[in-house]
Amino acid sequence: MREIVLIRHGKPKGATNPKVSAAGFARWVKQYNASTIDRQSQPPKGLDQSLNKHFVVTSPLPRATDSVQCCVKTLPNLTLEILREMDIPRYKFPFKLNAYTWLVLNRICWFAGLSAKVESFKTAKDRAKTAAHSLIELAEKHDNVAVFGHGMMNKYIAKELSNAGWNFSRQGNHYWGITILKQCH
Repeated sequence: MREIVLIRHGKPKGATNPKVSAAGFARWVKQYNASTIDRQSQPPKGLDQSLNKHFVVTSPLPRATDSVQCCVKTLPNLTLEILREMDIPRYKFPFKLNAYTWLVLNRICWFAGLSAKVESFKTAKDRAKTAAHSLIELAEKHDNVAVFGHGMMNKYIAKELSNAGWNFSRQGNHYWGITILKQCH
């Protein structure tokens, strides 16, 4: 049985919710993307041991690479740019909102197809499909693959793995959330 474990990173230091303007939200996104994880954010007990026979892959974003080191106490076997989080679009609306409200509003506009200076939602979904196929190839070589990634990207990778015949045995999307997919040889 092959297994791909998708792990969302720990809570980043940049996961704050200040009230900001559109320009302030753009700065918030840059800070969030540069964040390592908050040292109070710890992986679930036993996760490190459950991954000791897995080939470990990560997104290049600091919150993901830092989560690998926090959890398994080693460098990843492979870092893949294709696993980075789906871009957070930023639109110039003339008001102040909490950062998380900006995030939801901007994602809704992005899902609806409004252009932004980031990859389109369609392109991001295509990237998730390509990432899923790359992970399947790694699982064919290593049997067990652990991926330290991001909420949105993990969700769409899991969907593509399911479409390719992989079965969910567990699903989670919060910080340190774990989604496990399995496939018989």
